Amino acid sequence: MEFVLILPLLLALFALAVDGGRMLADYHAVSKSVRDATRFLARTEARPGACAAGNLDRGQANVAGAIRLVLTGRIDGDPFTENLVGGWRAENLSEAATGIGVSLECLDNSGAALNGLYAGVVAIPVVVVRARVPFQLGPARSLGLGPSFSLSVAHKSAVTGI
Repeated sequence: MEFVLILPLLLALFALAVDGGRMLADYHAVSKSVRDATRFLARTEARPGACAAGNLDRGQANVAGAIRLVLTGRIDGDPFTENLVGGWRAENLSEAATGIGVSLECLDNSGAALNGLYAGVVAIPVVVVRARVPFQLGPARSLGLGPSFSLSVAHKSAVTGI
């Protein structure tokens, strides 16, 4: 009799533990791929001294490769069939379809905090990659526990050029 009373609680704890593990694994995979894409763009896309804030051109090969890197874990991955995180596929490489934002910001070097760190450079270009990944609960959702939500990851890296 006690087992019958405790069984729903044990199933709920098991389902939450499984989904918590999946969430941590997905977050780690997306975080690593966003960090890799940011470093890739910081080395290939923009050059120091060419600072112009705004979004990078998503049509350029390096930017498209970085978006593929975030989605699939590889620069040459196919975002339409492969996915790094279960259920995260895209019909195209637009920000609305992927949830991935790629931009170039300018860090002001005229203040005392950074003065001298980059001698002679007034504005430092910084590549920013953001990803918003939908996460669906599995076992916990089937038991009626918890909502669906998104994992958000962002990473910045100063442009170093080649």
